[in-house]
Amino acid sequence: MALQSYFPNTEAERIIWLSNYRTKIATHGATVGLSAAEISDIQADIAYYLWLLQNWNPAVQQYAQAITAYKSQIASGEGNPPLPAFPSATAQPPLRPAGVLTRLFAQIARLKTHPSYTETLGRDLGIIATADNTEHPYSDFTVIAETGATHQVVRINFTKHGHDGVWIESRRGGGNWEFLAVGTIKPFMDDRPLLTPNTAETREYRLRWWDKGEAHGDWSPVQSVAVGV
Repeated sequence: MALQSYFPNTEAERIIWLSNYRTKIATHGATVGLSAAEISDIQADIAYYLWLLQNWNPAVQQYAQAITAYKSQIASGEGNPPLPAFPSATAQPPLRPAGVLTRLFAQIARLKTHPSYTETLGRDLGIIATADNTEHPYSDFTVIAETGATHQVVRINFTKHGHDGVWIESRRGGGNWEFLAVGTIKPFMDDRPLLTPNTAETREYRLRWWDKGEAHGDWSPVQSVAVGV
């Protein structure tokens, strides 16, 4: 399935876009020939997909981080730590069949051919693309230290701008730059243990583009964050 030019690139922007469409299609749907059942169905599709993006997937990622820390503690730690419990997510909407975005894009293509469709309506729904002519010599990214099971971890959010991924390097305590990972799905979580147990450290990060198995392009400006216990 090809993504549409009006559909945002980042997950955070997609959540906003989907929420807007789900609200506005109730107002504009009948104008462009959609039945009440079609409007209700696409709203249910979007509600379920938004729940996956905003609630279920973050809960799974949080659980994976806790399990990784738990395995490390069981392998070489002390005490009798309990097996991490799966974090709770908000109530699940009704399950929907696969193909949510495929159905959504097909609906949008159809409503755009309706005689009552206008550019004003399309802009309100967010289905008119705005060209991005900005050059992106490197990835925009942020780093945030978050609480982990045994020490803080670093969440790295990045923007791919149409590239396959990003090549991530890091250095700690003023040492040498080291390859950390190729990021293709965000966020990337740096859950490495502290260089010196129970001692805070500064971690620095820089990114460049990664396409077809090779790193290339300019390095991003360096971002740094303090990481502790």
